[in-house]
Amino acid sequence: MLKVFIALPSVMLASLLFAEVASAQSPTPARDWTTWGYDQERTGWNKGENSLTTDNVSGLSLLWKTQLSTPPRSIVLSTLTAPLVVEGVRTGEGVKNLLFLLGADDTVFALDADTGKVFWQKTFPNPATPLWPATWLCPNTVNDTPVIDKQDGIIFLITSDGKLRGLNLRDGADRMAPTDMIEPFARAWSLNLIGNVVYTSSGRGCGQLPEVQGAKPAVVPGSISAMDVSDLDHPLLTRFFTSGTRSAGPWGRGGVTRGPNGTVISQGADGLYDPASGNFGESVLRLSPMVKRLEDSFTPSNWQFLNARDLDLGSASPDVFPFQNRTLVAVAGKEGVLYLLDAAALGGGPPNHSTPLYKSPQLGNDAAEGRNPGQGVWGAITSYETADGKRFLFVPIWGPPSKNAPQFQSSGGAAPHGSIMAFQVSAEGDKVSLIPQWTSPDMTVPDPPVVANGVLFAIQTGEQTIQSPAYVHGTQDEINHNALSAKYRSTPVNNMVLFAFDAETGKQLYCSNKMITDWVHFSEPVVALGKVFVVSHDAHVYAFGLK
Repeated sequence: MLKVFIALPSVMLASLLFAEVASAQSPTPARDWTTWGYDQERTGWNKGENSLTTDNVSGLSLLWKTQLSTPPRSIVLSTLTAPLVVEGVRTGEGVKNLLFLLGADDTVFALDADTGKVFWQKTFPNPATPLWPATWLCPNTVNDTPVIDKQDGIIFLITSDGKLRGLNLRDGADRMAPTDMIEPFARAWSLNLIGNVVYTSSGRGCGQLPEVQGAKPAVVPGSISAMDVSDLDHPLLTRFFTSGTRSAGPWGRGGVTRGPNGTVISQGADGLYDPASGNFGESVLRLSPMVKRLEDSFTPSNWQFLNARDLDLGSASPDVFPFQNRTLVAVAGKEGVLYLLDAAALGGGPPNHSTPLYKSPQLGNDAAEGRNPGQGVWGAITSYETADGKRFLFVPIWGPPSKNAPQFQSSGGAAPHGSIMAFQVSAEGDKVSLIPQWTSPDMTVPDPPVVANGVLFAIQTGEQTIQSPAYVHGTQDEINHNALSAKYRSTPVNNMVLFAFDAETGKQLYCSNKMITDWVHFSEPVVALGKVFVVSHDAHVYAFGLK
């Protein structure tokens, strides 16, 4: 039996008791990759991987390539989720390293990570008919990268019917009854498992509420959902709505991020900022475990400008990391400005909750353009600490750098289509700042990079970022605009390229050039078990490694 608790902003009703949520981290860093961004804090840093080094990564080659059965469609930009990798799964055929993905057709794939062969797959047909026609923003398909509980051997995922499912890693058998978690056809983002609670965020107004007296319901409000799965027979659902409309819904790639003491941190999208009315547009929120209440927030002082220009702060997800005597939160959005926040007092406290520890100069998006083309930061920031204690942040910038961007110690040259910017975190007393280090060569729309053993791996996605192609008013092109826009967005401007850089110096160590012919949307490279895994829009999975 499912128990449901709705946690609402201050003007809405909220009551019920909650089980305490325990949070724990493994003392030994894992070599595998069981959640988006590697860990609950979404750092993108695989602390246990040590096979690939700055000395040998230049020898990367394609080990295998596998075509999966999920059909690519122009209306669906994300054919496959980012991969997850689990080491040492005990199966009926012995111990195996498995790679997991979720396809847009509600198919879960488990591949042998060493050979690329499909080990098992399972499809969950959705019998419901969407009330709203598919668009590339709301394609009525799954989008959430699953999360893995390695200790209990379970992969958790949400299918397009809005149900949370838990499957055996070894064979895909059900471990829990499918349980409603979000609205059918909603746009959920990467799952996070903190303690015994599965979290996700959803936004964009995608999905459908039940019809009322035959009338189509209003759009689905943005939300953060938490499912306590400590008892798989009696899961407990809690939801926190970021507004009463489609506005403010979090849609950063990593979903929610683990904060101090088991809290969760999320970034909200465009929308009104009016806490008294339960609206949290353009804000970073810290919620208690099981999202039963709002604990703290940060809202940029220029939130009205961001909202007016479609410069969603919610275009990325937070990165949480320790630094000296603090826990810091790195956030950025389409505006192209990076903020460092104190996780204990996100916005400096009342009355305004709008004072960061640090605000960077403009890094990109001088035009303050939200969509045509998309510029600024989309995805997530990556953090990494060297053996001698230096903390780095890596920021994927879409479009050219700002004319007011800081001077970097090393530059990869002109980057009109995008780049990775590297910074070192610094502090003098209580004052925190960023020291510019290096920029990458030109990359056509980079995804969030990842780090392992001093090597930064990044992909050029090659995707088109202009959202609305021009048309003449009153013509057939205007009538067919939705289909034309989807086709336009799914036609790449370049191919996907895998890069490897020295994380400290920015020296380029590897480039796949034209080896991958297709493109990808909203993904990340995954480095685990001595390999780098990437997916493409045409439903291919690639594994690079040392022969």
